Amino acid sequence: MLRSTVLAATALASLLVAGCAHEGPGENARAKAATTPSQLYKLQAEDQTDQILLAVHTDGLSPAQDEAVRALADRWRDSGGRSIQIDAPQDPADSTVAYRAAQTVRQRLIAAGVPAAAIEQHAYDATGDAKAPLKVSFVHFQADVPACGQSWENLTATKNNAVQSNFGCAVTANIAAMIADPADIAAPRQVGSADAGRRVTVMQTYRKGEVTSAAADSKASGVISNAIP
Repeated sequence: MLRSTVLAATALASLLVAGCAHEGPGENARAKAATTPSQLYKLQAEDQTDQILLAVHTDGLSPAQDEAVRALADRWRDSGGRSIQIDAPQDPADSTVAYRAAQTVRQRLIAAGVPAAAIEQHAYDATGDAKAPLKVSFVHFQADVPACGQSWENLTATKNNAVQSNFGCAVTANIAAMIADPADIAAPRQVGSADAGRRVTVMQTYRKGEVTSAAADSKASGVISNAIP
């Protein structure tokens, strides 16, 4: 009986030493700082600027510039389409040419399918710079996809009930890779305007004491088939 007790105590001491060997600087710093597993990996999106620089010509846009503007409009549309900014160089000596170039770019963008309300025009100081370019840009978001499984600790060392350093990484990485518009990670979309006409119709129907819901669609109903398989 005494020998069994000694062996059990020795085995317990060995486990404690092994568990302590996995603590220290080798543990993941992110896991140490996390209060809950969900705080290890959060969905994040970084804003990036897509910009083209166009030389200002007195005779309008060149074929290469026109193609660059159309390509920018396509990328803007694929990114979710917030706003496009046109920055024209402003020189007190002569800003007419730059203004006309900015207007030409604006018309090209509209022709490429960009709504006029989504185009912003600004001017920047280009005093003394005869070669100051016309800047056309928009901001888009890129999802931050975490790299999982880069390091591992001993998963059996659970005496401190610490968070495992890769917990939740795969789920966050999959969502970040699948989300259609990464801008939705950075901020929620604005709520669209209500249908005022439909609201008036519903209120009038309600005041009459009638059913306010839409009429049932007969094609949407279904029954269980009685056919013998």
